[in-house]
Amino acid sequence: MNTHSVRAWFLATLVSATLASAAPAPKPGAAERLAAIVKEMKSPDREVRLKAVGKLVHFEGGQEQALPVLTNLREAMRDPEGDIRAVACTAMGNFHEKAKGVVPDFVRLLRDPDKEVRQCSARALGRVGADAKSALPEMARATKDEDAVVRVVTHAAMIRIGAPVAEHLPAVLKGMEDASPLVRYKSAHCLEPLGAVAAPGVLKLGSLLTDPDEKVRHYSARALARLDEVARPALPALKAAREKETVAASKGLMDSAIRRLSP
Repeated sequence: MNTHSVRAWFLATLVSATLASAAPAPKPGAAERLAAIVKEMKSPDREVRLKAVGKLVHFEGGQEQALPVLTNLREAMRDPEGDIRAVACTAMGNFHEKAKGVVPDFVRLLRDPDKEVRQCSARALGRVGADAKSALPEMARATKDEDAVVRVVTHAAMIRIGAPVAEHLPAVLKGMEDASPLVRYKSAHCLEPLGAVAAPGVLKLGSLLTDPDEKVRHYSARALARLDEVARPALPALKAAREKETVAASKGLMDSAIRRLSP
């Protein structure tokens, strides 16, 4: 190799090394990310465990890639901390029918001492869908829970599983008129995944767009945005409420719903 070639090789090597050191480190793959999450889920630190389980609610890259840790997530549903059990239920429910093997755990947690866990467990059963029919007897008991949100969420979940709409939708619609803002917005949120079944509640959602509570307005607008054509009767209420809304997030949801529903 002559002097010119040596100099060229040296410069090329130097540039390559510089670029390599300046380039961001490659993003870890799903397996590496899951391994890190599993390790964090075993931490003695409550906050670390909670954050780790939260990463599985909407796993980066899609829930399919998170399937290898379902067993670990199921273990998290037995965590001594209620908030971790609740988030674990939510994460597990997001696997929908792939979580059907966990139905007995969800049923057990319908009797959990923590109301948030009971709410999240009922909602998760609804996301599992028809494969959770074995849970319906215990869910019927949960419709009489001492917590109003648990009752409403359970009624909505039973509809998703296949229970008679006429027996359960009225309770969700009544919840939208509750004195508690929490119950109103949870009830509005319950209508979001029901599709055409939610039609009797569309005008109620429209009336909640001017509710004094921001969360009620937010979840009502969100439900209307995601119900698509079913929500068309609420279009006038959406346009009127949009003119008065002051919170950016709710404005955005109302704009989205208006765009979807406008001819």
